Amino acid sequence: MRSLVNWKDMVCEFPNRFAQTVEGDKVTLQRSPGTVRTQGTPQNATNFNIMDLAALEAMLMSSEAMRMLLRQNEELKGITGEVIEATLTNSQVYPHNNSIKTLQIVTPRNTKDYTITVEVVSVTGGAAGEFEISDKLLNGFKIKYTGSASSVVVRCYVRGGI
Repeated sequence: MRSLVNWKDMVCEFPNRFAQTVEGDKVTLQRSPGTVRTQGTPQNATNFNIMDLAALEAMLMSSEAMRMLLRQNEELKGITGEVIEATLTNSQVYPHNNSIKTLQIVTPRNTKDYTITVEVVSVTGGAAGEFEISDKLLNGFKIKYTGSASSVVVRCYVRGGI
């Protein structure tokens, strides 16, 4: 960490007074402040470079903070997940079942390492049985039930994979 430059204004008797010297057609102005009570901080490369480095450090720190916030947001999306509601239907007689359906994930995942939790909303014409998830892709998966129901409405919670 760099030490701070404690900038000071020059305090003098005549802050805006100049002495004029004329040599032929050349006029030179020279500061003539009178009594200087406080010497001001020099405006030089060293002091300005410290300011530039401090601004750069602040920019880098804010960029890193933003990167971390974006990463946390992505992780939070993975935790909260996505909810997909679907109706699965079976037109065959038990023990046969053709209820398999492909469900699309609205937010595509970066990996297939996501979990799906299934909640039964309603069942018509029998029992739902077990649920089987297969063919997981980055943007969807297949789901089916094994029971005798003619129709099952499910709510799938997709978490992770982001």
